[in-house]
Amino acid sequence: KKRVDLPNFVQIIKIIKKIKPDIIHTHLGGDIYGRLAGKLAGVKVIVSTEHNINQSETKLVSLLKRWTVRYAKQIFAVSQAVKEDAISRYLIKSAKITVIYNGIDIGNFSNCYKETEDNEIITLGAMGRLSRQKGFSVLIESIKLVKSKNIRLLIAGQGELEINLKKQVNRLNLNDKIKFLGKIDPQNFFKQIDVFVFPSLWEGLGLVALEAAASKKPIIASSVDGIREIITDESGWLFQSGNEHDLAKKIEEVTFNINNQETKNKIEKAFNIVSHRFSLDKMVFNYSVWYEKLLS
Repeated sequence: KKRVDLPNFVQIIKIIKKIKPDIIHTHLGGDIYGRLAGKLAGVKVIVSTEHNINQSETKLVSLLKRWTVRYAKQIFAVSQAVKEDAISRYLIKSAKITVIYNGIDIGNFSNCYKETEDNEIITLGAMGRLSRQKGFSVLIESIKLVKSKNIRLLIAGQGELEINLKKQVNRLNLNDKIKFLGKIDPQNFFKQIDVFVFPSLWEGLGLVALEAAASKKPIIASSVDGIREIITDESGWLFQSGNEHDLAKKIEEVTFNINNQETKNKIEKAFNIVSHRFSLDKMVFNYSVWYEKLLS
């Protein structure tokens, strides 16, 4: 919780020396402390995973990560977009960073599909951290522009913008159409919705989009780099990031055609993409191959 916490850093080094791991694998905020502690504790193999396009990262953090990346034998990126961002941001050589897509257990979402009856209220859903990156403000504005009265929106998640977003909903007189669910189990969330909306302003990959595809939901998503590695015009509906008018049009298009064959084809295409490229088994296998390679 502190910017500099030396007692915590010393404790990490002590724990590493006690465990004596063959590999340290760091993530997110652990990259700086973890890589330094591993180096000081004499761990031979240190690796890290980059999870996001770090547009909101401070200059100091970027500098420290750039400095400590020398102690990592290999960096992994969860998408091609994240790899390109990390190369540029941390001056990593291309050969030192490899894409291993995040994976999900497809079977966890096999019972989330539900038929949408004609003329019933269509439930849109969005889930994620309530922060600027996730674009919920744009989504809320778009609901005001949608002409159909036959929709509602469920927003799942917690974050620093929760109060501001609720004020926005109140100001636009959308309290009867938009409900905030707070923290919720993903499976329970996907069982409640008919269409998933992913309005991020930037995104490394987007696990929640993988879960939506595995749940066989139509997906409307912003056309940013990380998302486009999952969703294309053949497997979903892309809109211009940050453009509430374009998003409103896509919402109208999907909800009006929710039961037609084109929509069903896109749902099936997205499901097949996730099944073949983003399975948990494939991710685990790729990491295990790299662990053994680096140890040898």
